[in-house]
Parts: sequence; structure tokens; C-alpha cells
Amino acid sequence: MQIKLANQTFENSRSLLGAVVHSFLPCLMIVGLLLAGTVQPVSAASIEERLEALEQLLQQERQKNEVQTRTIEQLQEKLDAMAVPASASVSVADTKTPATGKPVVQSGNDKVNVKLYGQLNRAVLVVDDGDSTKAYQVDNDNSSTRFGLLGSVMPDEGWGIGTKFEVEFESNSSSAVNQDEQNGVGGNNFHERWAEIFVQSPYGKLSLGQGDTASNSTSEVDLSGTTVAGYSDLNAVAGGMFFYDDETKDLSVTKPKDVFSNFDGLGRDDRIRYDTPEWSGLSLSTSAISGGGGDVALRYSYKNDQFKLAAATAYSNPGSTSETIDDTVNGSVSLLHSSGLNLTFAGGIRDLKDSDRDDPSFFYTKLGYRTSLCKIGDTAFSIDYGLNDDVKDDGDEAASFGAQFVQYIDKWSTEFYLSFRNYDLDRSDTDFEDVTALLSGLRVKF
Repeated sequence: MQIKLANQTFENSRSLLGAVVHSFLPCLMIVGLLLAGTVQPVSAASIEERLEALEQLLQQERQKNEVQTRTIEQLQEKLDAMAVPASASVSVADTKTPATGKPVVQSGNDKVNVKLYGQLNRAVLVVDDGDSTKAYQVDNDNSSTRFGLLGSVMPDEGWGIGTKFEVEFESNSSSAVNQDEQNGVGGNNFHERWAEIFVQSPYGKLSLGQGDTASNSTSEVDLSGTTVAGYSDLNAVAGGMFFYDDETKDLSVTKPKDVFSNFDGLGRDDRIRYDTPEWSGLSLSTSAISGGGGDVALRYSYKNDQFKLAAATAYSNPGSTSETIDDTVNGSVSLLHSSGLNLTFAGGIRDLKDSDRDDPSFFYTKLGYRTSLCKIGDTAFSIDYGLNDDVKDDGDEAASFGAQFVQYIDKWSTEFYLSFRNYDLDRSDTDFEDVTALLSGLRVKF
């Protein structure tokens, strides 16, 4: 410690001495030149030349002083940075983008723009099966925990190529936990969602790889603002639970996910997909998957000062990728008024390969309201009802009603939600108790 202080004193003295010398050096030069002028007579031209020389010397000394001042300031900044203890904790504010303006995530290729995105969605699920009530720590399957990378290159106007890679990690998925499997459900590993390359052009978009087929999400158009708490995929809240059979006084082998479906096309798969450019809010898409499966979808959106409308419909045929489904027709529409009131409908019918089976169908509707109750963000409420017939067995009638609440916290990029859902199954020669579920949690996006 004494050595450090001695060194510091020596450095301060040397800096002070240097400053004094540099400050008085121009004065000494001037005096010397003037004295030299008194030794012998000089002409006016000679005096003018000496004055010009003095002015140049002064200008050079000013420049040297400016350089030294900048150097001292830079050294001081480095010393201040080194003065922070190595063990000091780093706050969230310290993780901002560097002052240089360079992005935190950078591509290894300077021609490619890269974006990292994702979310974490954790919740508590409480379920009553008519016999017992249990609580579960879950990942909300309405909008699972995930992260992804987007890459894009735009070499020419209107043309570009991009990539999308996205995986999810659902630890204890809300749609998979049940009375027998309460912990560690889902394998605790990453699951592929997207791994595609796409080409954008004035003539449309061509996509190759794992991703949405054309018909995926056509049953899930929803402007309510409550989809993180519930939407037409009724199984996302507690679809993995077993119905309790009141006749046998035991759990059955039937789950809500066996009897409920929103017939949402071919989902995500390894496919080739083409999307047309949008014409007055209307676009057409088609895709083909291995095994001969394919689909076609039509989407429409419209907005004015009073209303916002979104709709989609699709026809899909899974081909050899399904042993039970022949083809499906489905769709959904959602309307949002400027007052915040909104209404959503979805439905579909499915043709099975087994000609002796009745064709299953589904219907879904939601009434919602979006408003601003407080400054932290919008608040959204909704109630919904869904009905499925003949999904598992002929004669099955499965009905579900629910209620959703979502509070947006804009500054935190977070949503708090609360969801209630009831599942009811009417099947001949059985007496199933209803499954009732309450889901509450937070979704944080980045």
C-alpha cells in the first residue's frame, strides 16, 4: 500500500513538473528571442519574421497541450474503470448495449442481420378431477417457453433470403401433467419448432424445412388479447388429466386431449411452402409434406377506424402421415371493435379413413373485452365455449367453457394471466366427473 502511494506521489509530481515546464517554455522562448534582438540592431522585416516564428511555436505548443489533455482524460477513464472491485455485482442496467452502438448479438457474416428472441412462461396449475385436487408447477402450453434466431440478407430491393431456427423447452407442460405424472413430464429437453430457409421476392415467399404448414393456425385466429390464457386449443390448460369415472370409483384411461381438438390443419412439419403476395389483405398459401400430404389456406385481414378483422380457412390432407384422418376443412374469424369488445368463432369438420366412423366436428366461440384499467398496460377479459363431437368414439359429446384474464405490464415486457377451464365428457355407459382447472402465471418476452 505504501509503495502504491509513493508511486502515485512521484507520478503526480512528475505530471506537475511537466505541466510547469510546458507552460513556461513558450515564455522562455519569447524572452530569449527578444533578448537576442537587443544584442544587435535588426530590421523591421527581421522582427516580423521572428514574430511569425513565435506565433508558429505558440500554435505548436497549443496542439501539444490539447493532445496531452486528451491522453490524460483517456488514462483517467481507464483508471476509473479499473477501480471497480472485481467482485462487484453487475446490475441489469450494466447489461445494456455498449456505447459504441454495436448489437449484443452479431452475425459471423457482416452481410447477415441476426435477431435473438424468446420467452419464458411459467405457471401454477390447480386441478380438481371430481375426486381429488392437486397442484402442479407447469410450463404454459398455450404459449410455451422458447427461444429462436432469425437471420436475413437483403441483397436487392424486393428480394431477400432468411433463416429461422426455434426450439421450445417445456418442463412439466400444462397439457401433459396428470394425476400419475406430476413432475418431470416432457423429457426436460429441447423440442424442434422451426428450422427453415426462406426466400422473399416480389412474387411471394418460398419456405423450405421445418415450420408451419399452410393450414397451421387457421383455427386459431384470435384478437381477444387473452390467447396466453386460453384459445381454441382447449387442451393447452389441462388436457393431459384423466377423467374420474364415478361408476368404477377410479381414474379412467380417457383424457380431455383424447376428445377435444381444434382440427388445426397439418401443424408444423418438414415441408415446402409457398405464400403469395398480399392483395388488399388477402393471401393464399399452400404446402407439401413428405408422404404425399398437403394443404391450401386462405387468409384475410382488414382494418379501419372502427373495426379490425382477421380470418383464415384451410383444406388439408395428411396423406400417409396419418392412419386415421383422410382430410379436414377448418377455419376461424375474429372481430375487434375500437371500444375493446371482440368476438371470435372457429370450427371444422374431419373426414376419417374408417368409413364406419361418424365424422368428428368442432365448434368454438369467445367473447372478449380489451381496455386500459391502469397505466401499466392493457387489460383483457374473455369467456369462451367449445364443443367437440365424435372425436374419440361415435356418440362422444365433449364440451368446455372457460374464462380468461390477462394484465399486460408493458415496461417489464410481461403478462400476468389467470385462466379457468372446465371439461365435460358425455359418453354412453359412463359417468365421468368434470375436470376443472385453474391456471395462473407470468410470460416474459425478450
